[in-house]
Formats: sequence, C-alpha cells, structure tokens
Amino acid sequence: YYADLGKGIGSEQEGYRPVVIIQNDVGNKHSPTVIIASITSKRDAKAKLPTHYLLGAENGLELPSLVLLEQLRTIDKRRLSSFIGHLPEKHIQGINHALAVSVGLIESIPNKLILCLCRTCAENFYGSGAFVLRRVNTEQTEKDTCTYCNSRKGFDYEIIPKTK
Repeated sequence: YYADLGKGIGSEQEGYRPVVIIQNDVGNKHSPTVIIASITSKRDAKAKLPTHYLLGAENGLELPSLVLLEQLRTIDKRRLSSFIGHLPEKHIQGINHALAVSVGLIESIPNKLILCLCRTCAENFYGSGAFVLRRVNTEQTEKDTCTYCNSRKGFDYEIIPKTK
C-alpha cells in the first residue's frame, strides 16, 4: 500500500510513501489499525542494517527499495490509500527475518548461519575480518538468489563469527 504517514520528527519516516503491512491477518480483518514498516527508495543514504530488506523494482514498486523494519508504526487504516501488490513468499520470509532481528527475537548473525551469497556479498563478509566463510557444498553448480542483497546470484555459505 501507499500510506500518508504525516509529518515525522527527526529520523522518523514521513509523508506519502509505500509501506508493508506486517500485522497478522486476524488483526488486519478486525482492527481499525494496522502495523506497517516504511519503505524507502533512498538506498544509498541508508546504513546497511540487519533490519533492512531489499526489494527490487517489482510488485508495484517503481524503484529498488528498502523495507525499514526498524521503522515500525501502528497507523489507522484510513491512512492507507492505493494498493500496490502482494509480496512473494521469499520476500515475506526475508522481511520476517529482519523483523525478528528488529524486535530482538533473534540475533542478527547467530553463531552459525547458512546464507546464499553472491561474490560481492561473500567478499563483504570475508573482508570485514569478523567472519569465516565456508562453502556448504563445493559441488553446487546452480546459483540461487543472494539472501543478503536479494539481487545477484550466488552459492550457499556457512557464516561463522570469528571468536575474539
């Protein structure tokens, strides 16, 4: 949906913008309010946070955009205007993960994590010096969509934080 979030203070998202409804279906059906996460197309201006999820220019979005799962709000349904579209399950899973990080249900990087990473994102993890990366299956030949950037293709890696 597009929603009119009104005037914000400080770093709050504001104005007429796309949002993702993250509330459950029961709440959506029976409540006059809805829980949303803001979406922004200003990707370069935002720090890369584990609470961000990248969407391509698809599903009604004109530009590649970030879902900001640290920018959660409950709004009256009357703030919602035009419907944009439904997200596929792979995006819902990614958004759920970033949401769980945002509200503290899970760590952003658990002790051991398996992600599909493109070469660029794998190099970013490796280059940080904080992680050990291991290919899960060195015989894997078919590339999947990178779990981290959600745009390029890559292989499955085990991500292990280095101990201090």
